Amino acid sequence: MANKTIYVKGSDENVYKEAQKIAGEALSSVVSRALREFVDRSKALKGEMREIAVNVGPKDKMREQRFVGNQIGKWKGFSRDKEFWQTAKIYETQKGNVVILLTTVCKANFAANPGGLKKNPEALKDTSTELLTAKKPKELKDKISDDLLKKCEDALKKEEKKIEYLDI
Repeated sequence: MANKTIYVKGSDENVYKEAQKIAGEALSSVVSRALREFVDRSKALKGEMREIAVNVGPKDKMREQRFVGNQIGKWKGFSRDKEFWQTAKIYETQKGNVVILLTTVCKANFAANPGGLKKNPEALKDTSTELLTAKKPKELKDKISDDLLKKCEDALKKEEKKIEYLDI
């Protein structure tokens, strides 16, 4: 069995001593159980990270890219310049980065009039998808619409919410 040293902050010393009294000699089993619960809760909160495979590039020359992450949101709306209709999937990576799979579907005038797409299927020929990556969503503010930026920030905040465990 491996020996591990745990350093306790001075402010947490009373909790440590109380746990030691309750546990008796086997405080290590309490620490191990607490760590297991912490890991399980973290996984539940973040969702299991998994390998994500996406296709990027112009519609006729797509290539596959992969990363490890978790999808945390979706969005659809107009591009920053209001010229195109776009859709996005928002991910958080295992390294804590934000990734946006941004698909430019068609010109905005076709999105506003879906019947126009039926009459002119060529409007979809320029569909393309790109993968945008940043440490923080604000780093992408020049590349994405304000609506999408807000959606990314909100999705990440939802993931960061603290959970209060009630002893009731």
